[in-house]
Amino acid sequence: MQPIKATNIRWRVLFITLFLGYIAYVFRGNLSVIGKYLMDDYGVTQIELGWLLSSFLWGYTLFQFPGGLLSEKIGPKSTLIVCTVGCTLITIISGFIVLGGFSIALMIPLLFICRFLLGAFQGPLFPATAGGVIARWFPSGSWALPNGMTSTALALGSASTPPIIVYLAEYFGWQSTFFLISILGVIGTIVWWKYSRNWPNEHPDINQAELELIGEPDFNNNQMTWPMVKEVLKNKNILFTSLGYMSMNYVFFIFYSWIFIYFVNIRGFDVLEGSMLASLPFLMGAIGATCGGFLCDRLQKRYGVIWGHRIPIIVGLIPSAGFLLFGSITEHPYLAVLSLSLCYGFIELTEGPFWSTIGFISDKPQAAGGILNTGGNLGGVLATPLIPIMVAQYDWVIALNSGGVFAILGVLFFMQVKFNEADE
Repeated sequence: MQPIKATNIRWRVLFITLFLGYIAYVFRGNLSVIGKYLMDDYGVTQIELGWLLSSFLWGYTLFQFPGGLLSEKIGPKSTLIVCTVGCTLITIISGFIVLGGFSIALMIPLLFICRFLLGAFQGPLFPATAGGVIARWFPSGSWALPNGMTSTALALGSASTPPIIVYLAEYFGWQSTFFLISILGVIGTIVWWKYSRNWPNEHPDINQAELELIGEPDFNNNQMTWPMVKEVLKNKNILFTSLGYMSMNYVFFIFYSWIFIYFVNIRGFDVLEGSMLASLPFLMGAIGATCGGFLCDRLQKRYGVIWGHRIPIIVGLIPSAGFLLFGSITEHPYLAVLSLSLCYGFIELTEGPFWSTIGFISDKPQAAGGILNTGGNLGGVLATPLIPIMVAQYDWVIALNSGGVFAILGVLFFMQVKFNEADE
């Protein structure tokens, strides 16, 4: 008698989660593209645009840890519904603001508030995904690949946003993009609500073989007391992981916030070509994120948990600094695009290993994930407004290569992380 084959419900749940992550990045990336139109049509300055972009990050960063606590308490299913519905509504409201005929003096503060709220609603998204969905639905030691795939979905969202938004703006007007992309949020909410569950054993389509494959996690509860919160906050390994992730994300947000404008205004590409070329770093990142997650899981089996996570971090961050340097100084615009794309691809090798780490250093991975992503987005809070300020004071070469310094710091911070001895 042949053994019963395990179902693949965990992968279906993951792919719906990836779709929600993709939608989130389209929502948040919209302003990075239409910022060009805001500057051309309404006279918004580059520094003002930098503050609008960073306002998302303030809300996003502030609500990471509370969002992780929320997901620990109500579960990832309800958490992701709140995130997606909230983001959809805020995106629609933003569309009405740019259509409202407000003066610049009023429109900028209103958009600032909306971007902050968009960030707040997205805050719980990835702590709930990594510490909730993936940690609950996948076996220990196999978390890096699905986490890497999550980052691949985000990179694809980043890659497709510039051409999609430019296309919609050219044919329907750039103000309409807010309403058109909101359709994705409605679809994602309905699909997630209908199919997802908080725990594998709650899903009607999963069989016993898959439940045995997934195993029983050590954090199989929704308890979250104040002593537990303090324990997570005092964990030095979570702190060092977050500092490393912050350093990596400084480079990430240089690309996410400014690469389209850099290609168009500095490298001289027109808007349509620039939107296509701005997709290339994120396509490389999509490949790098999945490869990094796969590499991390394989290396853990061969070299153990510690070096299984350290090697992809080192291989990802150190070469990225070199590619960033070359891409900033070469005079050939297409070589710059290639080098910067490789930089981003290597940066994204580290996403899966960073998020996989939290399951090995904390028994409250959603709360720990909130701290991790708080650190990560502090890199964005720093980079997004600082880049145009450095450009104004110095030039783009100095501004871009500040990312190389942070990439090296990311390695140094992560090397301080001590994994549980039992994991070896």
